[in-house]
Amino acid sequence: MTVFAPLRLAHRETISPAQLGRTLCTEVAEQVPYWVAVLTPAERPLLTERPTSFEQTSVTFAVPTGVHRPRVLLLAALGSAVCTWQRNNCRGSSAGVLVDLDLEGTAAVHPVRLPAVHADALTGATQGKHLLDDVSSRLASVPNGGRDYALTRNYPALASRAGAQIIVRDDALAEPSRDHAIDIAITAAGSGAAQAHVTWAANLQGIDELIRLWTEAVHRLATTTSATTGSSAA
Repeated sequence: MTVFAPLRLAHRETISPAQLGRTLCTEVAEQVPYWVAVLTPAERPLLTERPTSFEQTSVTFAVPTGVHRPRVLLLAALGSAVCTWQRNNCRGSSAGVLVDLDLEGTAAVHPVRLPAVHADALTGATQGKHLLDDVSSRLASVPNGGRDYALTRNYPALASRAGAQIIVRDDALAEPSRDHAIDIAITAAGSGAAQAHVTWAANLQGIDELIRLWTEAVHRLATTTSATTGSSAA
């Protein structure tokens, strides 16, 4: 398999050409089909032109401590909100919601495709638990924690594929991305709470509706988590 651009090491260790060839060209190449599947199909563009200005707001969520980490709940709710928002605006897709993750300060930005479960489907504990389990499984299945994703983009199968238009990260102090239509920085806001700092392109319409849908989805899943935890404890 040939590459379009020189490979760059994700870490700064000294490595011999033989090790580079054996480790990267084998292990990284084996990840290419996984990332092709994540990026397929391409997302419908949220914007028709590159944004020149951005707007910001913050929202606080009540996130209970349950079987899944709060991050899983927030991502599951975000996927549900985005796919519902897209459906309501005639951009719906059953293929899921593609988002970039930049978490825990690893600098290993990589995409994940969140399940497309509309908000009106989150009506019971079973549906909510299944969604949370699905998102948790997808996060756990990312090869090598996404650290090699940037390297795989050098391969022809991935080099020209469009990436995510939404990025979620856990560093509220970092400068928001200007390469995404929506940038979400999630931080803890005390016991049982999380705050999302949302930055979006000023020419993106409907962001208020999206935030409302996300808030409602978080509440529904949090209620599900609390009910499930309570019944388990009983």
